[in-house]
Amino acid sequence: MKVVILENIRSAYNVGNIIRTADALGWKVWLTWYSPSPLTVPKVAKTSLGAENHVDLKQFGFTKEAIDAAKELWLSVVAAEITPQAIAVDTYKKSWTGVAVVFGNEVDGVLEETLKMVDDVVYIPMNGVKESLNVGQSSAIVMWQLGL
Repeated sequence: MKVVILENIRSAYNVGNIIRTADALGWKVWLTWYSPSPLTVPKVAKTSLGAENHVDLKQFGFTKEAIDAAKELWLSVVAAEITPQAIAVDTYKKSWTGVAVVFGNEVDGVLEETLKMVDDVVYIPMNGVKESLNVGQSSAIVMWQLGL
């Protein structure tokens, strides 16, 4: 099983983009905190272009609830974030039971309290000057890499 956990994603367009990517790559999407849902925010549904009807979507009040649910399913829980202990996503050793990946807010990233709850942290190696990508693009790269 492969799950994307979206924590505090502000943009309805980013959430819709991630739902479309999840549909294409066979991932489930779990929304937490104030991440907008395609069931209540028309911009999300507009951007996901119907993919919301084919992706297993769940809404959780808090990220901890989603992480607890993932761990009950024996999934490895990984945050996509830039930290000193982060592992390059292309070298990360995947679990055979599945993975849940937390993506954080476009400005602040994954919450510190969430980073303390995950099993590992991964990052995308960057060659350019910028150290990060839009959450839509980064989620696509991480889903592709961890879904192989």
